[in-house]
Amino acid sequence: MYSLYAQTKEKLRFATYRGYNLCNPTAAVLAHLLFDKRSTRKKIRSAFKLIRLTPRYRHHDQLKGDAYIWHCDRDDQTRLALSIGNRLSDKQPRNISYMPAIKEDASKSLDWRAMYAAWRITRRCSLPLLLQFYVFSALCHSIKHFRAIDRLQIPQQLTSLVSFNSANIPECFLVAACRHHGLPTYSLQHGLYHRYRGEQPIDIINYENVTASTLLVWSEFCRAEIAAFHREIGRTPDYRIQIAGYIDPPAPQPGSRPSPTPHKHLLCVLPGKRYVADSIQLLHLLASLPAHYRLTVRLHPLLAKDAALMAALSPSASLDDSSTLAHALRAGHYDLAVGFNTTSLFEATLFGVPCALYQASSLNLIADGIPSFSIADELAQLADAPIDTHQLAEHILGASCFRYAEIINAAET
Repeated sequence: MYSLYAQTKEKLRFATYRGYNLCNPTAAVLAHLLFDKRSTRKKIRSAFKLIRLTPRYRHHDQLKGDAYIWHCDRDDQTRLALSIGNRLSDKQPRNISYMPAIKEDASKSLDWRAMYAAWRITRRCSLPLLLQFYVFSALCHSIKHFRAIDRLQIPQQLTSLVSFNSANIPECFLVAACRHHGLPTYSLQHGLYHRYRGEQPIDIINYENVTASTLLVWSEFCRAEIAAFHREIGRTPDYRIQIAGYIDPPAPQPGSRPSPTPHKHLLCVLPGKRYVADSIQLLHLLASLPAHYRLTVRLHPLLAKDAALMAALSPSASLDDSSTLAHALRAGHYDLAVGFNTTSLFEATLFGVPCALYQASSLNLIADGIPSFSIADELAQLADAPIDTHQLAEHILGASCFRYAEIINAAET
């Protein structure tokens, strides 16, 4: 699906409205239509709704001076977004503003000027009819955002803007508008950014579709992965990339000590819903380990009640229900963390827990220095004699660095 998204986005590369570059903001909307796995009929209904939804920006009075905006649907991401906002505001006051989902912050009305402008752009795109309709609806919605931002003169109230994720629909339009008006704009890396070697999911727009002028990333590893992706598609990022360090550093932790008994405790951290099939395979592999290996499984927050995963759990395995991974790692002693395609695997190294990478068929993250396994015997060897992986915390996560406030405040003074 990414290929279709990228080809369609290319048609919008030079689309503008009142000087605003429409490409990336419109692509953010378009991605959610194209990656939607529902029926075509339901996607068409969603596109029609976009044409009618007119943004209100009812919280525009909060957007003044140096501002930080965020929108998250998950509790763990909300905690992270607020944490970074508060830390940015610690030494230099910054207005923190939640950006509501468009359905919560819009009226239903048609804007004929926006529709006409969207139609003029769409008719120049050589696309199949259905794709043209999706492009038209996304353009119409984007243009209505910029019209509302202009009407309320929001950029004129601001001196800088930091966005938790400028590729996120509630945030991207305002960031793009402020960048157009010459304001310093920043977007933050909130998950592990890397090249996707196989299937390219919608998550890729987090760094492919940045609307801010500067993207602050965790590490040189992430910067290099983003740069390599752009080289592969023959494009240069239209934003700066600066290394700012891990966005959620825990308090320093002592190194993990191996269990003095043969009863090793393994923590399995599982990725999101795209990888359920391979997660089941991993759970089956873990269930085949001898009884003296104790197993705790931490499910992805969006898969806490997934029936297929629950059915694949070993009867002797326990589920971790801690509010955060940090709580889980502080509360229990683990000899080894295992998983694939999830940041949580490398976060374990922040707490002195060695990690091992499951060689799933959908594995899309390749990095040097990660012990890996594909069968139970290989995993048992790693559990009995874990390989020190603490260096991955620095290499992949940028754990020893936290320069967000330093970088942003320096640019604003």
